[in-house]
Amino acid sequence: MRAALLAPTAMNQQKFTFTLQGGSVAAKAGTGFYTKVDLGIAKYHFEIGAGTAQFRWAP
Repeated sequence: MRAALLAPTAMNQQKFTFTLQGGSVAAKAGTGFYTKVDLGIAKYHFEIGAGTAQFRWAP
């Protein structure tokens, strides 16, 4: 989670949320410019930070 929060964003705003339910992680973009791009960057950093931990993205 720390890696996702430290990820760079297009507008220096973190308009995304991560929620954990069981072993499934859901990520959601907020509203605004470039939020979907920022979410993709944050998800990538989340995966890097998770390392070998077992999780799956929620649909």
